[in-house]
Amino acid sequence: MIDEDLRNLSNAGLDRTLDGLESDFWRRLAVRSRTRAAARKRFSLHSVLMLVGLVGSVAVGINSAHLAPAVHGRAVLAFGSELAPSSLLLGKAP
Repeated sequence: MIDEDLRNLSNAGLDRTLDGLESDFWRRLAVRSRTRAAARKRFSLHSVLMLVGLVGSVAVGINSAHLAPAVHGRAVLAFGSELAPSSLLLGKAP
């Protein structure tokens, strides 16, 4: 059965000529190379943008922490303090 399939395959002609095979190969390789180069540039740009966003977020967080009023110990949970849950639930703005 396999011998018959191999005989049929060898008797069948090529469905196309192989004249342009090498040029087709190099053309596809060039397209793939350009695509990869573009992807590397996009990845670099995205990395830089993420880094800028991260550094900006850290800077804003540090600045906000320095400007926030200092809270001491358990005073946050004391009734009537500005950030106590009971005060916030009653609608008292800090």
